[in-house]
Amino acid sequence: MEQEDGWKEFVEEWGNRQGRRIAGRIPLTGDASNRRYFRVSFEGERLPRTAILMERQGTLGFKKSEEAVSGGAPEPPGDTFLLVADAFGALGLPVPSIYHRLPDGSKTLQEDLGDETFFSCLQKHPGDEALLTDRALALLASIQSIRPEGPLLWVRDRAYSRELIRWEFEHFVEYGLAGAQEGALARIREKFDREAADLAGEEIKVLVHRDYHSRNIMVRSDGSLALIDFQDLLWGSPYYDLASLLFDAYRTVPLEKIEKALDRYLELAQKAGVLPAVSREAAMERLCRHAFQRNLKACGRFFYIADVKKNPAFLASVAGTHANMLRIVGRVPSLAPLYEAFSPYLRFPDSPSSP
Repeated sequence: MEQEDGWKEFVEEWGNRQGRRIAGRIPLTGDASNRRYFRVSFEGERLPRTAILMERQGTLGFKKSEEAVSGGAPEPPGDTFLLVADAFGALGLPVPSIYHRLPDGSKTLQEDLGDETFFSCLQKHPGDEALLTDRALALLASIQSIRPEGPLLWVRDRAYSRELIRWEFEHFVEYGLAGAQEGALARIREKFDREAADLAGEEIKVLVHRDYHSRNIMVRSDGSLALIDFQDLLWGSPYYDLASLLFDAYRTVPLEKIEKALDRYLELAQKAGVLPAVSREAAMERLCRHAFQRNLKACGRFFYIADVKKNPAFLASVAGTHANMLRIVGRVPSLAPLYEAFSPYLRFPDSPSSP
């Protein structure tokens, strides 16, 4: 009861200053994180009529492990969601306004962006795919053009490092594979270690949202896009978020559309000063390598959420990660030895849980 009363007291602190009274609260479908979301409605016709209440509960176990391999980077100067929201908002990027907050970020009351995601919008209006994709690519180029300075200086210390990439692979090995003996695992790790070094060695570094996919991009009523779930911001490759968008586990984008989107991205990124001129084939190879690693990570995480968090909702997307791995190997044959090393041990949603 204390926790339930706590949310009301928190919202009323803002509502009383604004002359607003709470009309109700309904839970929203959560994501895979330790954050719970509610839509709070207010009496009367005055805007905003609703707001989103976020309550954070501790830190996910795998997040603590990621922090342990982050190379001893210093802690950011505050809650990362609030730091990014404030910095991006000041730069004019489309993020939700924060109406009220606790200093540690454990509770926020923020702008209600509605329920329409990039994913749900495409399901209803598939003919809008090209337009929405172009907007998402333009937004990505805008994010990547921002330098980690001033209030974002701390991001430079949150590198998408070789150690973090290797940890994510171990997460995949632990939860996404089954039945591999130590000899096979040693061969798999040896091959992936070389891949991790390559991925972490990108010369060009940009801000990386880290979950830039169809369920984390909101579509406002006017068709414009807005960002959510940006608290894991890192400093890494310009191809990572692009891979997340185009090789999405939640939807299948045909390779010909991916190549067309890549051409458009290269045009936007070069114009924004993010990338120098680069051939499409070279860019496609880098995109695919990051997409391969990204889908391994997602596969492991979906099983982790089912096994450890007891939430099977994401198991339906495992097939998408497997399909993407296979498609990518077909496009970049040099990844075949790594894929062939672990593919006999790929776990499927009806496989037993990890011990």
